[in-house]
Amino acid sequence: MSDALTVTSDDLPDPSSPSGPPEAAADPGPDSVDAFPPDLSRLSLVELHVWHSRISGQLSQDLADPAGPHPTTRDRHQELVAELDARGTWLRPPGDAT
Repeated sequence: MSDALTVTSDDLPDPSSPSGPPEAAADPGPDSVDAFPPDLSRLSLVELHVWHSRISGQLSQDLADPAGPHPTTRDRHQELVAELDARGTWLRPPGDAT
């Protein structure tokens, strides 16, 4: 009995379908279908942190590019950091309203 793995054409992705995981469609990069919020001050703290996480992930991916991070991604990251700084939430534990 052989333990070899057999791969058939039925196991391969359809080349005509979009590639990448489903979350790639929510990419916060400059060409994203998700609109970056025009006014970060209107976001809840949770939404702000979610956007920061998404943009930070995109920025990390962009850093692997020899051209460096996309200017729009870099600008968005700076905006998010400035808003988080303005709220003073970087070092405060979750749930601490003081």
